[in-house]
Amino acid sequence: MVAFVLGLLVAAAVLLSVDLPALAGTEDAQPETITVEAGDTLWGYAQQYAPEGMGAQEYVSEVRLHNQLPTGRVTAGQEIELPVREGATR
Repeated sequence: MVAFVLGLLVAAAVLLSVDLPALAGTEDAQPETITVEAGDTLWGYAQQYAPEGMGAQEYVSEVRLHNQLPTGRVTAGQEIELPVREGATR
């Protein structure tokens, strides 16, 4: 019984010492749905939404894949989802 209680105390100490909010930030944020406006481009979105360290070309490719876009062109009024990650420069 003493060993069991001691085990619980050790487990509680470990859980309290782990930085849980920092672990929660490792998940990707939910995609942001936007309506494309006249003159918008995927490259422009990459400059605004890509996380630090991710190149524009990589972000555009990710957006195209996520939205199943056959090309990199978007048209006004079209709704697309933009992956948003921690560190985005928006």
